[in-house]
Amino acid sequence: MKTMRKIILLLILATAGIQLKAQDALFTQFHYAPVYLNPALAGCGKNNLRLSAVSKMQWFNLYKPYKYFSGAADFSIYDYDQRNVLNMALNVNHSTKGYLGNTNITGVVGRTFGTNNTGCSDWFLSLALQAGYNFAKVNPNQFVFIDQIDQTGITGDPTQVDLFQTFNTKNYFDFSAGGVFTIKDIMLGLSVHHMNEPNVSFNGKPEDGKLPKKITAHISYIIDRNDIRIKPTLITHFQGKSSALIAGALIDYNDFPIELGCWYRNTVGFTSNNAFSFGFTWKWGQSTTVTSKTKEYGNKMGLSYDADAIKPGLNTTHGSLEFGVQKDIIINDNLYCPTSSSGICTYKYPWEFF
Repeated sequence: MKTMRKIILLLILATAGIQLKAQDALFTQFHYAPVYLNPALAGCGKNNLRLSAVSKMQWFNLYKPYKYFSGAADFSIYDYDQRNVLNMALNVNHSTKGYLGNTNITGVVGRTFGTNNTGCSDWFLSLALQAGYNFAKVNPNQFVFIDQIDQTGITGDPTQVDLFQTFNTKNYFDFSAGGVFTIKDIMLGLSVHHMNEPNVSFNGKPEDGKLPKKITAHISYIIDRNDIRIKPTLITHFQGKSSALIAGALIDYNDFPIELGCWYRNTVGFTSNNAFSFGFTWKWGQSTTVTSKTKEYGNKMGLSYDADAIKPGLNTTHGSLEFGVQKDIIINDNLYCPTSSSGICTYKYPWEFF
């Protein structure tokens, strides 16, 4: 009996290790998780300080849906010539996938170039490094062990399996980096997460439990029609054998405090894993911004719905929901950072693409 319990437990732990190697969470409302998308977007908000958060309930028809959360606070520091000195951010990610709980806490340090009043360039570049620690844990209460089953079914008695006291947690260091470049109405971004490929296996075998690097590339564009601004974006993710492609656009109405989003998601090879998403954002609280000295909305809140068209199918999952919030705060009213809207520079600041 003890041998059988150990075998069952090891199989469970092996499965947990495999699950942790799966693709990182994908947020349709990536604009509510800029630091999660690319650490180089830290300090690139419309004001000195930006608070942002997004939560996702994936496939809410499941008995215990997957749940994801990402929250961040990022800010920028400038000198007397309005040159960027330092960008910093704190990012917290948390997920629950049935029996697995995962919390990631990271800090970001970066620098922006091409943003001074005395000699403003026609381009913008932001580079950043991200490092932190991850805390993963198996919840044994989600399992039914062999000693909790008799001829009539599940007994409800506590299990006597105690090996979880040794193998139920896994903590590791994580390191990432990213860059963002804008010129005129185009923004390009590239980030690499899990550069150190940490061992995330609960059974301690690094050859079986490496977390693959996640490489993200994104490109955005702004089409200004006076009354509306259309912001198409293309994002690709590659992580191990997994890949994702997200394409769509945000439609921002200049005369109304709303923004609409339409997105299509599939694998890079278009292997019939279609999903469509529709989002709505409400903006309020006009305030002067440091990036243009014009009135801009300082708060926004959004809701989106993802429909899995083919795999695993809408009838099975009932789709996914996301809720995001963001607040931009001016810490220093005297700070002025030039942008295209001020007539000094010809590039768009990154927040203008979202």
